[in-house]
Amino acid sequence: MKDIRLRYSGLVNFASKILSVLTGLMFTIIVTRRLSEEAFGTWQFYSNLLSYFAIPSYIVNYWLVRDLRRGRQVAKSGVFFNSMMSVIFTLVFLIISPVFSSQIFIDTSVVCAFMLWIVIMYHTSSLESVFQAMKPQVIGYGTLVFEFSKVIIGALLVGYMRILLLGAVLSIDFALLIQLLYYFLNLSEYFKGSISLEDLRRWFKTSLVPLISWAPGFVKMLDILVLTFVTGSILPVAYIKAASTFAMVIGFSEALAIGLYPKLLSSGTGKDVEDSVELVLMFLIPMVLGQLILAEPMLYLLRREYGQLYDVLRAASLCYAVIVFKRIFSSVIQGIEKVDANEDVALRNIAGSYLMKIPLIEVAGSLFYIIVLSLTVKILNDMGSSHALISLVSISCFLLINIATTLYYLKVSKKLIKFHFNIPRILKFLTSGIVMSIMLCIFYPESAKSEQIFVVMVSLMPVILLGIVVYFAVLLTIDSKSREFLKSALKSLRIMKD
Repeated sequence: MKDIRLRYSGLVNFASKILSVLTGLMFTIIVTRRLSEEAFGTWQFYSNLLSYFAIPSYIVNYWLVRDLRRGRQVAKSGVFFNSMMSVIFTLVFLIISPVFSSQIFIDTSVVCAFMLWIVIMYHTSSLESVFQAMKPQVIGYGTLVFEFSKVIIGALLVGYMRILLLGAVLSIDFALLIQLLYYFLNLSEYFKGSISLEDLRRWFKTSLVPLISWAPGFVKMLDILVLTFVTGSILPVAYIKAASTFAMVIGFSEALAIGLYPKLLSSGTGKDVEDSVELVLMFLIPMVLGQLILAEPMLYLLRREYGQLYDVLRAASLCYAVIVFKRIFSSVIQGIEKVDANEDVALRNIAGSYLMKIPLIEVAGSLFYIIVLSLTVKILNDMGSSHALISLVSISCFLLINIATTLYYLKVSKKLIKFHFNIPRILKFLTSGIVMSIMLCIFYPESAKSEQIFVVMVSLMPVILLGIVVYFAVLLTIDSKSREFLKSALKSLRIMKD
């Protein structure tokens, strides 16, 4: 089995995520400037709702990564199962969709477009699990295929043809389909073995583990329902999703550590953890500082009405940064866990392992968040608080809970595997970030607060580019490891070119 190249796979995926920032921003600008705030909120509401109809795929995808990395030929079984489940749960969505459309109306044509989304999502996710285990960098290339396709199709359907909400959903559908075709073209090397009912039986026998692993996300997404039905408006959801358009860029830094989990499943060490954390911090620190300073003008890229959400964006940026490290440390804990190395492992053995403990902690945190959020939103709504304030409180509650969880995961990780933080190097990242922040404040783009998208981009983009140049210029000057890293990255690019 080929060993995973941590830095290479991480860099490819991170680079694809960063490029997808530009394409994603272009797509979001196209959509938000054509759709009303209510229509944008409706699109985000249903987009999140689809995750509940993909639950069976999480069972297979979870075990696909662990089994493939340990040499088991299970790819065909996984893809076959997800294909069957996609049909069943698409029909389930069709049957119960009237329940949601009675509260948040959408046309039948849009419902059909969401059904297509579910089918393709099942297949794409199973293939991504195969590549995460065997060749993580393919996911990075697939992300680029998806993002560029989404922008081109979105510009045609939403921007030019003005199909609006239906066009936005179809843009995702067709982009996912093109991404799926790309994955199939690269699959032959790993699509070995035969469809095994025994694999399916074993996965279902231990299905409680992946279901509980994904349960926190499902519980957390109830905040959309809480915000919508308690306030009687889709605007709080629209505001949070608008801010998250930029904040999620920080979450992309997690892609730099994409190879850590499968590496630890086979032969990883504490040095791998240290390298991954340092690589993530190198890029995460400037992104967080940049968003804290430029939050308001960045939101003007979407619509002038979103400019008031700068504090929501700042809180979301901090939240995404914390979540990145929470996921890294939880993957360290579960990657080291060996209880499932035996194919005949019983569920009772898994029950006492970290494969079960970590998800249960996450479920408890998500439940606590929903309870606190429900009470807080009810109080604020009765007081007549603005939707922007309610959005800010929602993200702040989630931030505090994630801070506590991340600190606990860090403590457990350091007990299970020996690693330490290179404080002098982290201080160099911070020093470079501070210098960058000073430059951003000096050249703060006040003129970017405009309704005209051209004025916003011309004012904002040069300042962002200046910040990037300043940060890495300072870092390369004061940090020898960063210079070595740059040489290594350039060498990898030359090898790819050859």
